[in-house]
Formats: sequence, structure tokens, C-alpha cells
Amino acid sequence: MNNNQNILIIGAGLCGSLLALRMAQRGFQVTLVEKRPDLRKVTQDAGRSINLALSDRGLRGLRLVGVEEEAKKLCIPMNGRMIHDSKG
Repeated sequence: MNNNQNILIIGAGLCGSLLALRMAQRGFQVTLVEKRPDLRKVTQDAGRSINLALSDRGLRGLRLVGVEEEAKKLCIPMNGRMIHDSKG
């Protein structure tokens, strides 16, 4: 589908990025903006990490836009999860 409508998506997190990709695939002109700097280009503070678990629902979203298999190559199987409070 070729669509001359413009879409503005504010927030380039997981959902915003996925939505931008899907709308572009459907022929929309998409502008995606994010207020934070590109994480690939900034130095992270020591001790800071991101715990990202990819559920079946997330995999379906990746499948919808055609990147599920590529994403799975980067995944590490997780057999359990434990959340600690601020005291450890």
C-alpha cells in the first residue's frame, strides 16, 4: 500500500520503534522522535543495566514486522527470573 499520510511517533522505545517500522511497511511516511540520546552512542554509567525479557507477545510483534528470527539470534534463553529489592 502506498499512502501519502504522514505519521509522527513520539518515543523510540520498544513500542514506538515497532510501530514506526510496521507503519512504514504499510506505506506510511513515518517520523520517529526520541528525547534521549541514541544508546549506541553514549557511555553508560557503571553498574547500570537493562533487564529485558521477551515474551511470546513480544515475539509475535517482532514476527509481524519480519524480524523475529534475527532478534532470536541475539537472545539468551531465560529459565527463571528473580527480582530483588533495593536491599539486595
